[in-house]
Amino acid sequence: MDSFAYLYVVLALVGAALASIAVWSRRRALWKAVAVGLLAALVVIGYFSYSMLLSRPKTLSSELESVAGARVLSAALREDEAIYLWLSIDGTPRFYALPWDQAAAQRLQSVMRETRRSGHDVVIRSAEGDGDESEPEEASPEVHTFYAVPPPIMLPTKRLHAIRGPAGEM
Repeated sequence: MDSFAYLYVVLALVGAALASIAVWSRRRALWKAVAVGLLAALVVIGYFSYSMLLSRPKTLSSELESVAGARVLSAALREDEAIYLWLSIDGTPRFYALPWDQAAAQRLQSVMRETRRSGHDVVIRSAEGDGDESEPEEASPEVHTFYAVPPPIMLPTKRLHAIRGPAGEM
């Protein structure tokens, strides 16, 4: 059990104590002052547990929205532990953890090496796929696969200059 779980248990116990004091103390000012003190403790403990939660990776299985097609910003591989990913979903970076899979880790590492040389983006795809037929066929049917996507082609922009006649009209 990590420290976040302990903080959550303490938060629940303080909340239960606060609720019981609020219910059973209708007349004495001392108990009401204790309830205010417990409320202050609840706020402080809640703040620290929430800030700890923000720095932890989420598992992709707990994600409500699909991450298929998300751009991989960075990855860290911890053998026999997890594959940690920074994904860009709708332009917002998010931190995720995949369970360790040797084949997926090797595929991710080779695709990232390839994209570092070519300047392409790395994209994640789930095994079910998202219905997009433009994805490469060589992606293995792992839980999540990775592939390189070339950057969009930027068309040259031209400035159109109006040809003006002798009176200045076009």
